[in-house]
Amino acid sequence: MSHNMLPQIAPCFVTHNMALGGAQTAVLRYIETLPEWVRDRTTLYCQSEDIPLLDKAVASGFQCGEITGVAPNDPSAWFLSYGNLDGLPERPTSLVLHSWDEAGWRYFSKAYQDRRGMTVAGVSQKVMNRYRDWIRENDHSDGGILPPPVTEFCMAKGDYDPHGRIVVGWMGRPLEDKGLMTLPYLLAENPRIVIRAWTGAETAGLDYTLRVQGEAMEAVMKLARKLGVADRLDVRPLDFNPLSYRHRLEGCHVLLGNSKKEGFLLTAAEALSCGIPVVVTKTCGIADFIKNGQNGYLIDWNNNPKRLAKTAHRAILKAVKLDSVKCLASVDELSIGSNYARAYGPALARLTHTSLQHSDARVTFGVRIHDGVEASYLDDAINSIATQTYKKFKVVLLVDGPWAFGERLAQRYDLPLICTGLKADIEHCSWLHRQALEQCDTEYYKPLDYDDQLLPNYMERAIQTLDQKGVDVYGCLLNTLQDGEITPRQHWPNKPIETMFTSNSDDNMLPHSSVTMRTRIALKAGNYQERAVGLGADDYHLWNRIYKVGGEFFRDDEVRNVVYRIHDRNSLVIRRERFGHSNKRKQLLAGAAAAGIALSAVACDGDDKNANTDGETPVVAPANPGKVDPPHS
Repeated sequence: MSHNMLPQIAPCFVTHNMALGGAQTAVLRYIETLPEWVRDRTTLYCQSEDIPLLDKAVASGFQCGEITGVAPNDPSAWFLSYGNLDGLPERPTSLVLHSWDEAGWRYFSKAYQDRRGMTVAGVSQKVMNRYRDWIRENDHSDGGILPPPVTEFCMAKGDYDPHGRIVVGWMGRPLEDKGLMTLPYLLAENPRIVIRAWTGAETAGLDYTLRVQGEAMEAVMKLARKLGVADRLDVRPLDFNPLSYRHRLEGCHVLLGNSKKEGFLLTAAEALSCGIPVVVTKTCGIADFIKNGQNGYLIDWNNNPKRLAKTAHRAILKAVKLDSVKCLASVDELSIGSNYARAYGPALARLTHTSLQHSDARVTFGVRIHDGVEASYLDDAINSIATQTYKKFKVVLLVDGPWAFGERLAQRYDLPLICTGLKADIEHCSWLHRQALEQCDTEYYKPLDYDDQLLPNYMERAIQTLDQKGVDVYGCLLNTLQDGEITPRQHWPNKPIETMFTSNSDDNMLPHSSVTMRTRIALKAGNYQERAVGLGADDYHLWNRIYKVGGEFFRDDEVRNVVYRIHDRNSLVIRRERFGHSNKRKQLLAGAAAAGIALSAVACDGDDKNANTDGETPVVAPANPGKVDPPHS
């Protein structure tokens, strides 16, 4: 069998173009927010050559697994943002809705009229309210709210002088429904106001759009000259880095967002994240984050630009006095540099089908790795968890090694961490799973090593068997992945499971990496040993204790849903070096005595019959430093 039997997580973000716009900016930022292991596997598929925004982002350091203009044929899921799936392979599909105006409604309802069963999210509650009936009528799932993240978290507001000038920031395409024609009238209201307008006719798009924008720019400049305010209308071209807004906001006192309708209005969120208060229309999605008198003011849209200017002027005079700290705090959950991952990471994971944490979890995965192992090995183990057809699980990372190593990995996968904080030693593995089980608050616990991978239906079958048969421990047979080929593991286990409860670890017939167990029975039995004491002896003694307290076992010999990978940093190789030869007998017995284990016999010959964990050596470390003593070296 080929290695290809193991499916890979490979989300593909699909967008028509990467021109200048909030939806395109949002796509790049969503990808930036993904955990590193997902981002490294993500493809950005742009269906147009119109990519000034993408070019600027790449020049500024944006990267993901692949950027392409050719439709990929191997993604695990599509993530649509104004993208077209016609003719592409069937995949689980997510759709993010960016607008709730009539133009957006016409586009989305037509482009996806034949689609069913998508996971649909919106950038704001206003957007989701607009499409609620459409989602239900087309059998889509509600993916929740996913606002685009902001990239800054700083203080950039200009010093306010009650008698000096007031710098008002404005950003957007030069269109009347963006409030463009309001700007000259606002300047006429107050000679102290200067408007820094990031806009311009050449902002990319269709020929029709370019023509309309050009006409709007001519009209607004003509009006500014007529009103005698052109010298205070500081127009700047809208060619910017989508991953950095601060340079455009530095020194502004207020940001004006006076669009007729916006799905979100990212520019206002960026202003708040720079400590700058905002004045926005109530018809913008960002309005949900605005509290009058704290971080800005909400105003009503008016089709008459002169009347809209008067309303905006009154709000601006009040907004300039607001506290920058409150502005910053109001968008804490939108900031990539602050709490966006915590607040919206779960929604993004659902949409990319890469979630490792589920609120209704029944199973906890304890995933173990030790210092000195490349993250790529762990990537594949984590990948196999994300691809499980059974989704009621959560994951904790178990690391044997220094805290700096553990925390770096925890950040890569966005996982809670249990870490030894010590120099890695194979004997620490049992302690790591011991701590994970003691902290486990789910019905089941599933150990997994960095050199193991699960087939997609492993967990579904395991939980179904545990529930239906009422047993306490589930296991199955193994496959071996070596030199790119997957083969059935023939030599072990090779006897019925009921033959193994002899108190002799040589007789173990239950692969550790294939096990899912009831948490309560493992805790009742005494949990894992404090230290690993041999080629799986620590695992076997847990099985034996579970058996002695009345636990029931089932080994599913009809399937091989676990793939054990043999490579240069494989656990079995390391264990055999430590425990797998007769001249190690005294050392093994000493380790067993230190762990307080009475061994009637010790496996030392190192063949497959005695290599009973097949390398499943979990390494454990404390989630709360100082509360759990690490194993002694």
